[in-house]
Amino acid sequence: MAIDPLVQACAAILARHPDAPVAAVGADGISVDLPTSLGLADRRELRARSVLDLVVPADRVVVIDTWTRVKEVGIARAPVRLCHDPDHVVHLHMVDLSAQHGVFLSVFADGGGGSDGAVATGAGELVAPRFGRARKDEMSVLVEIDEATTQILGWSSEEMVGARSLDFIHPDDQQLAIDNWMEMLAATGMARRVRLRHAAKNGEWVWLEITNHNRLLDPAYGDVLAEMVDITDEMAAHQALEARERLLYRLAETIPIGVLQVNRAGTVLYANRRVHELAGTGPATTFVAQLATVVAEDKRALAGALAAVLEQGCDRDMEIRIQVADGGGTRYCEARLRALTGAAGEVSGAIICLEDVSQRVQMRRELEQRATIDPLTGSHNRGSTMALLGKIVEDAPGRAKGLAVIFCDLDRFKPVNDQYGHATGDELLVAVAQRLIGTARDGDTVGRIGGDEFLVLCPDVESPEHALTIAYRISARLAEAFALRPGRVGIGVSIGVVWADRGAGDPESLVAAADRAMYESKRRGGHQPVLVRVGGDHDEAVVDGPDGR
Repeated sequence: MAIDPLVQACAAILARHPDAPVAAVGADGISVDLPTSLGLADRRELRARSVLDLVVPADRVVVIDTWTRVKEVGIARAPVRLCHDPDHVVHLHMVDLSAQHGVFLSVFADGGGGSDGAVATGAGELVAPRFGRARKDEMSVLVEIDEATTQILGWSSEEMVGARSLDFIHPDDQQLAIDNWMEMLAATGMARRVRLRHAAKNGEWVWLEITNHNRLLDPAYGDVLAEMVDITDEMAAHQALEARERLLYRLAETIPIGVLQVNRAGTVLYANRRVHELAGTGPATTFVAQLATVVAEDKRALAGALAAVLEQGCDRDMEIRIQVADGGGTRYCEARLRALTGAAGEVSGAIICLEDVSQRVQMRRELEQRATIDPLTGSHNRGSTMALLGKIVEDAPGRAKGLAVIFCDLDRFKPVNDQYGHATGDELLVAVAQRLIGTARDGDTVGRIGGDEFLVLCPDVESPEHALTIAYRISARLAEAFALRPGRVGIGVSIGVVWADRGAGDPESLVAAADRAMYESKRRGGHQPVLVRVGGDHDEAVVDGPDGR
C-alpha cells in the first residue's frame, strides 16, 4: 500500500527534529490528547486549550494563517515564539493527519543542528537562511548547490545534484521557468530574474526569486549561476492581500449600497455596480461625472462636503436627491463620506457610500403628514396649527405687520349631522375646509381644531380693519349653499377675530380671545365677525363687526 505523502512528510519532520515537542489538535482547533496510533508516547507534549495559547500574543495571527493553510493544503510551516521562551523563535510545522489518526499534529522544531536550516544568531533566535546559490549546466541540470539551499528546501546535495532544476518547480510555474531560461540562454552574460515555487522535502512549496547569470561562454566558469532568495513570507503576504482584495471586491459588488472611492483630485478609483444603478450613470473617471444626476442644489452641497472631508479629514453624512432618467421621478439617497488616510495620517482620498432611502423618506413624510394634517379635511390638525401659531408669534417682533387669528365655528352643523347622518356631516366639513383654503391668502394657514371649529392664521396683516375684511370674506364664502350628496345645504358661521400687534400675546391667549369673540358673534346671531384688538392701547378691546370694517 502506498504511503500517504502527508504521513511521509510528517515522519521526515519528526526524524529531523527528534527532540521537538508536539501537540495534537482536533478539527475544531482545540487541543486533544496525542493518539496512541502516532507512537509518540516518548515525545514531550505541549498542552494548552489550543496552539494559540502556546504562542506569544503577537504570533497568534501567524498561527491562524498557518491553521488556514494546513486545512487547505494539508501541511504548513511558520516561525513562532512560545510563551515560555518568548525570545526564541521556533518553526511550527502543522500536518493534517486526520485521515489516519484523527488529529492535526503540531511540531515545534528548534532546528538547531538539523537539516531544517535554522541558524543561531547572537541574540539566540533561530533564523532560517534566505539566500542560496546553485550552479547549473546548459541543460539546467544542477551541478552544485550550497548549504543554504539545502537548508531552505530541505533536500540534501546528493538528492538535488544531477537532477534538472525543473524537477523541483511547481507544475504551474514550469512554462514560466522554461521561457526565462531560454531568454537567458539567448543573451550571454545577461541575468534573468524570475519568481518560482520550488518543492521542499517536507511537502511544502517555497517561493524563490532566482537570478540566472549566463556564464556558459566564460572559460573561467562555463556554467549558469543561480542566485536564490527565499521570498515565501513575502509571497504569502501578497497572496493574503490579493485574497482580501478579491473578498472586498466581491463584497462590494454584492452589498445593496453604492461604494465610490476617489483620490484627492476627485478621480474615481473604484465604483461598484450599485453606484451606477443608483446614479443612473455608467462608469466615469471623475466624481462630478459619476454623480452628474444629483439635483443641482444637492450637488453643490455634496461637493462642499467632499471638500471638507478631503481638506479636514472629517466625516460627513447628508441626504441627496438624484433625478431618475426617463421621468422616473426623484430618488433619495443617504450619502456617507469618510476620509481615507495614509500611514502618516495624511488624507489620501475619500470613500462615499450611497444608500437608497426613498422608501424611508416617503414613510417619514407620511408620518409627518399624519402628525400635521387632519386626515378628514386635509387642513392642519390642532397640534400643528398651535405649533405654527407659536412660531409666528415668536417671529412677530421682527415683522413689520401684525397677526390675525380668525376663529370659525359652523352654525347649524348639528342639524345637518342629525338629519343626513355623519357621512354627510363629514362631507360638509371637507367642503368647508376647501372653501377656507381657497378663500385664505397665500401664506395663510387653515387648521381644524375641533369638530366643526376651524382656525385661520394670517401673518402680516397691517391693521385690525384688514383682519376684519378677511373675516367678512370668509363669512360670505361660507354663507353660500353647499352641494352635498343629499342636496344643497346652507349653514352659517360665527367668526371671532383677533388682531395682535407685533409680539403681543401668546398662542393660547390669542386663541382664547378669538374664541370669546366668536361666542360674541354667535350671541349676536352669527354671520357678522367680531374683532378683538390685542396690543398697544387696545388690549382686549372688542369692536363690533359692521363698525370695525
